[in-house]
Amino acid sequence: MDNQWSIWLCPDPSEQSSIQQLVNECCYRFKSSPFASHVTLFGRVDADPETTFSYLSDCVRGLGSISLNMLSVKTGTIPWKALYLQVDKTEPLVRLQKEIDQYLNVYRHYEFDPHLSLAYGNLEIDESKLENISFPEMITFSSVVLMETPDDINEWKLIFQADLIGGKVL
Repeated sequence: MDNQWSIWLCPDPSEQSSIQQLVNECCYRFKSSPFASHVTLFGRVDADPETTFSYLSDCVRGLGSISLNMLSVKTGTIPWKALYLQVDKTEPLVRLQKEIDQYLNVYRHYEFDPHLSLAYGNLEIDESKLENISFPEMITFSSVVLMETPDDINEWKLIFQADLIGGKVL
C-alpha cells in the first residue's frame, strides 16, 4: 500500500502537551520513534483521502469534545500495540467510530479496540516497568485528523483536521 492513512481522535490543545510528554517519555524509555498522541478510530486505509474530507467534517460537526477514561497501561501485538493505554469504550466514542466505520469499511475491515499508544515497535517490555508509568485518569479529545501513516513512523504527516465542535477544518 502506498497511500495509507488513518483517522485519529486527538487530545484537546489544553491537554495535548502533558499527554505528548507522556508519549515522548515512553518512546525515549523504550527506544521507539516519537509520534503525535491519538486514539485511532480507523486505521490504514489505502484510498484517496480527499474523498473523506467533507464526510468527516460533517460527521463531527456539533459533536462536542469527548472525554475518555484511561483504564490501564498494557502491552500487546507488536509493532502497533507494543505499549498503550487501554481506553474505556464510551457510547459517544463507539457511535463516532461506527459512523466512520460505515463509511470506510468498503476499503477494509477494521477491528476497533480503543487505546492511546505510548510506544510502537518491536519492543521487549518488562511488565514490571509498567507500574512506573503514571497517566491521567481522563483525557478530553476535541478534533479528528486524517494522518498519512506509512510503515515508517518518521514519515507520518497530517493531511486533514476537523474540530469536534464546529466541524470546521483547522
